[in-house]
Amino acid sequence: MNTLLICTLGGSVEPIVASIKKWNPVRIAFVPTPQTSALVASQVVPLAAAERVPLDPGRYDTIELPDGQDFTSCVDLLRRRLAPSVQEWLARGADYQVVVDFTGGTKCMSAALALVARKWHCLFSYVGGTERTKDGVGIVVSGKEQVLHADNPWDSLGAQAVEDFVVLFDEQAYAAASMLANQSLRHVTGGTRKREFSALAMLADAYNDWDRFDHRRAADGLRRVVASQNDLAAVLGPLPAERIVQTLDTHIDFLDGLLGGRAPNVAHVVDLLANAGRRKAEGRVDDSVARLYRAIESIAQLALADRHGIPNTKRIPIDRIPDALRGRFESRKDFNGLVFMGLQDAYRLLDGLGDQLGAAFRRLRLHEDDHSPLTARNQSILAHGFQRVSDKVIESLWTAATQLSGVVDDRLPTFPKLGL
Repeated sequence: MNTLLICTLGGSVEPIVASIKKWNPVRIAFVPTPQTSALVASQVVPLAAAERVPLDPGRYDTIELPDGQDFTSCVDLLRRRLAPSVQEWLARGADYQVVVDFTGGTKCMSAALALVARKWHCLFSYVGGTERTKDGVGIVVSGKEQVLHADNPWDSLGAQAVEDFVVLFDEQAYAAASMLANQSLRHVTGGTRKREFSALAMLADAYNDWDRFDHRRAADGLRRVVASQNDLAAVLGPLPAERIVQTLDTHIDFLDGLLGGRAPNVAHVVDLLANAGRRKAEGRVDDSVARLYRAIESIAQLALADRHGIPNTKRIPIDRIPDALRGRFESRKDFNGLVFMGLQDAYRLLDGLGDQLGAAFRRLRLHEDDHSPLTARNQSILAHGFQRVSDKVIESLWTAATQLSGVVDDRLPTFPKLGL
């Protein structure tokens, strides 16, 4: 195994030499202060050579901390100086490992190194001893050193991964959060911890599926998470998990309602608006507008089906169209006398049928070619043009969609936040 050893250095060099002898590293990064920096060449190198571990100058680096009592500066300097080297070392392959020895130096130096190393896939090493001075409470007696080591607890317990998962999940990066949780499954130890990360992965997958309109899979996934709520409580805490499970129950009911009725139903409209709101919050305005356009179209389709017995705007019998409008569509009917209607035509038909929704569409000036935000949507890069949708357009469409649907914001399903 090709080992990079990183060790803080204080006034006692024997523990450092014991660690070097134990790990026989390919490279070493010593972390001293100005007061101990000279000990590397004057004491550590000769003692290591006496233990048959020669250290030529090209085998080690020295990262000097200006003040071993300044915790903040120690963390900052170690983070900037060590992280790139560690990443490059570990990227070489499975035969390369990093060992972090925090035995020497001040308490601030040791704590800073442990804090910086928490994100690394590494081993932590500490030199204790079988015999100490002062009746067993002093320093380790020279020659009685004992090297103790363990996997990075942040890695083996997955603590850092949980923190990173929460950040990704709350940023609605559900696919990335799921990937992180599944990667952590390979590193954490113990079946209990693995089950906890499995629950997190299921949670992220379920909301990722929902965000991609895979409602059936999302509902099934949320049910699996509820069944694993004990694991969720163990990793996130009982009270946050209880709050989240209550939200999951509500969301399962919502998805069941969406899946249980014919399409479109009110739940489809609500879901489209909620999805548009999430894209709008992310600044993905073109994606948001595409969803708002579909929501406005669905509102008309729902009204025609529920109030006028016209279930399909792709196949409207010509004789169901009022006389005043029929001439407009005569040339568009197929050989079965059926007419396809898009969004504008659907609202035009509602207006012709005396439906208040058609009148509302006109009052919002959505039917006008020059002023309608729907026209701007048609020129967007996700529709038929190459123009970026402006903030004004998305606000106009959001207002129009909520007014036409009658859905207020507090009726929209809100995805949970784990960090609150």
